[in-house]
Amino acid sequence: KVKLEVWEKDFPAGWVGLGVNAVDSSGTHYLALVKNRSGSEDPFITDLYPGQLRTARLEPNVKMHADRDDKLEVVPEELRGRTLIQTLNSRRSDAKLRNIFTFTKHPSSETPDQVVLTWSHDPRTTQTIQWRTNRRVTRGAIRYYKKPSAPDAGKPRPEVMEVSAETERLESKFLLNDPIIHRHTGLLLGLEPDTTYYYWVGDPASKRWSQRGEFTTAPDKVKPFSFIYMGDAQNGLDTWGKLVRGAHYRQPNAAFYIMAGDLVDRGNERDDWDSLFANAKGVYDHRQLVPVIGNHECQGGHPTLYLKLFGLMQNGPANVERERAYAFEYSNALFVVLDSNLDPVTQTAWLEEQLARSKAKWKFVTYHHPAYSSLPKRDNVKLRELWTPLFDKYHVDMALQGHDHAYLRTYPMKGQKQVGSPAEGTVYIVSVSGTKLYEQDKRDYTEFGMTNVATYQVLDIQIEGDRLIYRAYDTDGKLRDELIIDKSGR
Repeated sequence: KVKLEVWEKDFPAGWVGLGVNAVDSSGTHYLALVKNRSGSEDPFITDLYPGQLRTARLEPNVKMHADRDDKLEVVPEELRGRTLIQTLNSRRSDAKLRNIFTFTKHPSSETPDQVVLTWSHDPRTTQTIQWRTNRRVTRGAIRYYKKPSAPDAGKPRPEVMEVSAETERLESKFLLNDPIIHRHTGLLLGLEPDTTYYYWVGDPASKRWSQRGEFTTAPDKVKPFSFIYMGDAQNGLDTWGKLVRGAHYRQPNAAFYIMAGDLVDRGNERDDWDSLFANAKGVYDHRQLVPVIGNHECQGGHPTLYLKLFGLMQNGPANVERERAYAFEYSNALFVVLDSNLDPVTQTAWLEEQLARSKAKWKFVTYHHPAYSSLPKRDNVKLRELWTPLFDKYHVDMALQGHDHAYLRTYPMKGQKQVGSPAEGTVYIVSVSGTKLYEQDKRDYTEFGMTNVATYQVLDIQIEGDRLIYRAYDTDGKLRDELIIDKSGR
């Protein structure tokens, strides 16, 4: 049960600063209620900051916070009907004065680490690479060359090319043992499609270089491929590391990795990202990462650190901050990445544009908050009402989601109803890859569900026969779920 302590104060019309939550404990973030002193009309509220704040009428079972699903089941009669400003519970510790300093288990050095491959431009002909050093390294570069084909194995190594990187200083004032680092980002252009390259990152002046990595550009024609999708890592990142490294070992041909939000728990605290990158070593420096923003990346109300760590495509909606939503094609598949932390209406028109103009045979959409939830009492109605009709209209094959910390696969859905086969509707997946695990309800849309199991999913698109084979594996590599979508004859 929730115990409410209520204070009341009069304010004139105009700007009102809500103030800090607490200086000595995290607790739960306060709520704000607004009513007119005179008259029965609701107050006119504009320009809420940060932008994730929401308003609602205070009634039983209303959500308390904009970023959590906890509800007030009972509301005192004298408070009913007031306008509730749903604050961000993730900001509850922003003004703490005690227990705010942290240490990273993975401090930076002059040797490059945290090497991550992403795409910020055409996946067929470009590659974005980012990495970390300590602040003593003030510049960075990438050296790379095309992997020789087998007949050329005995010939001299091809010419090694070098591209300079951009360097950005990142300061975390509460991270005592590594407060300042340099983050380097390099962009390789003019690459050949469907080609593997070897590379190193480092500093030509100090001659400190990373271990050799590799990447393969996207094909410029239709060919079979597979990719891996995972839900929330967030907690227990050492255990998650075993899962992601096991996935790479067992599925070495997977082209790239999608993480559907909540990559970490404390999205604006760098020591959490240090743990993620340390545990992904050997994976995301060899295969591209396609990240999605979850609510935990928005710690404090904005995904500031996330946007500094990753170089991503800037082809999202004009009214949405760059790199929060984006889209790309790979072989004969379209991938649309959405930010479900924002009001869904901000991306709906752009989503339809991407789906309408793509001629790709396979369509995937990934976002964090599920259209069809597994967690009891959780229901993202507005997202479902705005986005799933477009999935129906343009036949999105699968929606890859996170947030609910369990595993769920729906029946094929169309018009918010079960249909006979995936050829007729969209299959919605919820998954988790970390150690934070929730229960789930049996819903009428659930075809298969399980709890207390972290998984990774392999989606294998086979051109011959026009089939997609979807499989979910646990940390030990045990097959937990399987689905085949057959488009032959369509």
